Amino acid sequence: MGTVVAVCMMLTVLFASRFPWLGLNKVSPPWLLRILGVIAVAAGLWNALWYGLRHLGEFWGHMALGSGVLLVLLGVLLYLPASEQPKKLNNLRPFAVVALLAFGLYYGWTLYRL
Repeated sequence: MGTVVAVCMMLTVLFASRFPWLGLNKVSPPWLLRILGVIAVAAGLWNALWYGLRHLGEFWGHMALGSGVLLVLLGVLLYLPASEQPKKLNNLRPFAVVALLAFGLYYGWTLYRL
């Protein structure tokens, strides 16, 4: 399941980012962003609620909780049209994208080493 979550993290980073050199957000159709938003929220809820909360005393429990919260946040921003996005959440987008990228790279590197 770690591989699935890592792929969801990287897809979310690619589509939620609005950086000019990375983001696919502006060129993607709204229906695709909504589907990816639902997938990101589902993966984030699974990661945070099912794995993260069950393993709070472990390193990977903390990783799952942190990355799950970021996946849910960015998934909501992907799902909502730009005109309906809360300004406070939208202001957190660049920080959340960079943090989720770091989580995704760490997950990917760890899975690669297995």
